Amino acid sequence: MSAVMIRCPTSGRAVSTAIETEPGDFRRLPNVAARMRCPACGHDHVWTVRSAWLNGTPVLAAEPPRVEAA
Repeated sequence: MSAVMIRCPTSGRAVSTAIETEPGDFRRLPNVAARMRCPACGHDHVWTVRSAWLNGTPVLAAEPPRVEAA
């Protein structure tokens, strides 16, 4: 899972929307307006999928260690 990010128009910082999703699901989201309280500046911002991006790449679970036969 990756965090959906937007750019704060006040501070210019990249901030998380507190939404996590898979890349395929993110691409299928409708372009509707959403509102969030910005952790960078404290104001409410309206954003859409077109102005958002995913932070990082999904992390795969580590494979269990191999046990060598003796």
